[in-house]
Amino acid sequence: MQFVKKTMGPPVVKAMNSNTLSDAYRDAITIAYRYIGSTSADTSFRFCGRHFETPIMAGPISFPKEKTENGVVGYARAVREAGSVYWATYHDPDDWKQILAEGIPAIRVIKPLDDMDRILADVRYDTEHGAIAYAMDIDHGINVYGENDGHGDAFAPKTVEELRKISDASPLPFILKGVLSVADALAAVEAGASGIVVSGHNNRFPCEVPPLKVLPQIREAVGEKLTILLDGGMNTGFDVFKALCLGADGVLSARALCGAYVKDGEEGLTYKLLEMTAELRGAMSNTGSKDLGHLARECIILP
Repeated sequence: MQFVKKTMGPPVVKAMNSNTLSDAYRDAITIAYRYIGSTSADTSFRFCGRHFETPIMAGPISFPKEKTENGVVGYARAVREAGSVYWATYHDPDDWKQILAEGIPAIRVIKPLDDMDRILADVRYDTEHGAIAYAMDIDHGINVYGENDGHGDAFAPKTVEELRKISDASPLPFILKGVLSVADALAAVEAGASGIVVSGHNNRFPCEVPPLKVLPQIREAVGEKLTILLDGGMNTGFDVFKALCLGADGVLSARALCGAYVKDGEEGLTYKLLEMTAELRGAMSNTGSKDLGHLARECIILP
């Protein structure tokens, strides 16, 4: 008898649920506030050579477009209104063209296609049409059962040499998404990446280490050689403060923002981003962290 998977998704068992593990770890981290010497904080963020009002960016997520008035483009516009960056999925090429045409600060996460020529063509397109950077999901090469991945397109894992070729294809920053180990972070440096996103993939792989738990080790290993972002369960500004204090330069949020957009449209999404930024400002102000370069890291208490 030969094993043939029955579903496209991973096995989901309570003890193996990576989202649950990640959420529990995040919520167990606490903040030791410092009220003496508190100060009004500045949340401004320098990223990809540009100034933004917040280090909280809208991470890539697929959502039911039929439930929203203006779909993906409206989502991106709302992110811009909040002074932030939109990260696009790979599945909406027409919307992506419109987003770039409108000059919205945006980054597309290109899948690790088996066809290198297609990857390089996508990189050229993004470079020529105004993307502020380009990224790749490194955790989509092989699925949970050890097979090359892909949904309609053939994916394949990438070597350091292949990633170096992709990095060399454009002057824009190249960011690897899906890093969960020191080994991959160091390989990203070797491959010439400008940055990484420490993240899982929405419970795709069981038993993943919580991104916040491995983040300090990655920061210590790579120092300032990479811009380090974190994705996964960033639902409030207090969650964001924890990530920044543990070594992230900025974060991506998806689930919380998607929910706000589906419920209340563009205005709701913009408000949610502004609310999260205000919460971050409050956590920074009440720990004496005057800006993102002067975070009171010792105020974070690990479980």
